[in-house]
Amino acid sequence: MIIRKLLPICAAAVMSLPSIKMTEIPEKEVVHNIEVPPKMVFLGDSIAAGYGLEGYTSDDNYNCRSYSNILKEKYSDELKDECGHEMINKAVSGATSQDLIDLLKSGKLDSDLKDSDAVVVSIGGNDLLGIMLGLLDKLGVGESGSFDSGGLNILAAASAFLSMDSDVNAALDGFDANIKVISDELSKRTDGTVYIQTLYDPLEYFTNFSMVTDFSSEKIGRFNDIIKSNAADSYTVIDVAADFKGKAGSLTNISNFDIHPNQEGHELIAQEVDSAFRETGFTYTTIEYGEKRLTAEGRKVIAGGIAGMGLLFVSGTVLFVRKKK
Repeated sequence: MIIRKLLPICAAAVMSLPSIKMTEIPEKEVVHNIEVPPKMVFLGDSIAAGYGLEGYTSDDNYNCRSYSNILKEKYSDELKDECGHEMINKAVSGATSQDLIDLLKSGKLDSDLKDSDAVVVSIGGNDLLGIMLGLLDKLGVGESGSFDSGGLNILAAASAFLSMDSDVNAALDGFDANIKVISDELSKRTDGTVYIQTLYDPLEYFTNFSMVTDFSSEKIGRFNDIIKSNAADSYTVIDVAADFKGKAGSLTNISNFDIHPNQEGHELIAQEVDSAFRETGFTYTTIEYGEKRLTAEGRKVIAGGIAGMGLLFVSGTVLFVRKKK
């Protein structure tokens, strides 16, 4: 009688086995330390876009030897046997700091920024350099960097400086407010490290016109102070200006009245960005699998089965003994 009662229970237990996961392959996350970012994003203006370099076009930032592309090539090789590498360059030639804010708030960069490890920004040059180049034009400075001092109207020059001073100061005040917004907007969209570049002074090239070089040094100096003073824990400063100081003639195209870095300039910026990355350090995660093993549910089923078989055996033995008697 006891065996008859136990058999349906055992049968039901066996029938339930297909719904129980008996085995599993254990997995664990393994964090790997590396020096450079698996995914980096470049944002900002024409400096980051690579304007003026061979292969650059207004709708393609990937076929010139800009500092972003130099690093892309370098890191793709360095990380090929680890996690691989991805570089995205969404810099826009002519963009101001307000343009970058508008682009960030539009949501168009969200997917690129979401899983980025490093975001490098060059922005603000268009906020004030255009105004300052206008000063050179008003003063009659030619593309060779020369001007006719005998034909210079001192009163007109003084008036131009006063007007320009007011315009540039207003632009700097606007940039001070905008860099805070840019930092906040980026922090909402990425957990990666944000880097913001300082601005080199291309107008230092005009050494024969101290009125221009002094003015430029003061204003761009304040611009870079704004970047540094707002960094705090929000972003890391890459001090491009320090590396370019005294070298505008050899690292930019200013001799042709073009403020942008030449090939040598981009190579130097690439070195600076690379150093900043390696000082930060990065990680990537992989999943490693162990040997197949019983699940907790599987161990319970087997233990229960053994116990049931034991009970059946004992019950059968007792009945056998009783019948024998």
